[in-house]
Amino acid sequence: MAKTESGIWFIRMMLRTGREAMGKTQGQVARQCHLATDTYRAYEAGRASPPAKNIEALARACGHSEEKAQYMVKAALGRAEGEALEAEMRYNALFIALAERYYGIFFKFDALLVPGLLQLQQYHYTVARLAEPGTDEWVDRGWEFKEERQHAVEDRSDRPAMQFMIGETALLQLRMISEPLYQDQLRHLRRWAKKPGVFVRVLRGPVPAHQSGFSIYLPGESAVAGPPIAYTEIADSSWLIDDPTRIERYDDLRKKLWKKAIRIEVYNDDDWRYRLA
Repeated sequence: MAKTESGIWFIRMMLRTGREAMGKTQGQVARQCHLATDTYRAYEAGRASPPAKNIEALARACGHSEEKAQYMVKAALGRAEGEALEAEMRYNALFIALAERYYGIFFKFDALLVPGLLQLQQYHYTVARLAEPGTDEWVDRGWEFKEERQHAVEDRSDRPAMQFMIGETALLQLRMISEPLYQDQLRHLRRWAKKPGVFVRVLRGPVPAHQSGFSIYLPGESAVAGPPIAYTEIADSSWLIDDPTRIERYDDLRKKLWKKAIRIEVYNDDDWRYRLA
């Protein structure tokens, strides 16, 4: 399989965003890592890829934690072989968060939960917590991460094209848990659908398990996006896929399901009790 550029993109964007958050210049990071400034600039520009043995030091100089540094090494090594990057969801979520900040087009589908970018805080603590139980600290960190991603997307100066498709099951379950929260979340989804470039749809009917959740990220008109990526997950792992043939299959599925889905602006669920019976 041919090499891809997604690993290089991820590394350089992690370096750039971390360095800028710390208020450091490229020269300062280079000196801290005993590199020529031009060498470091080439890493951030994507003209060169840092050796895996140097990534941990670069990551630390740019303010990233040891866990993030290890994931950056894993991403660099995995992508060098052109393979899908398999990792725990919380690690591949770092890649997804960057993609949400810089890609020009993305699509997200979840048959059982409202996508994280569209969740209200109460939804996270009431519904998502039931789906993914954990300690209070773990749940709090999960919301902080979602909130950071939400703000990052809302603060973008460009207008990415965003498609969100939610399985009706997610909304029916929410309504059984809390009618007031259901109404609040529905209003929130409709507010999002009014934003430029944002489309939200609800997919009725059962969905095969292997098709029940995936995302696609495309560069679009963004000058700083990476190559096309598809993301999917199972109980104990997740994958970032950059094989063009496989991404095309995911995109074909996206088009097929999207045509069946209902725009959130006209979605009505008055007969929900009947259909649950």
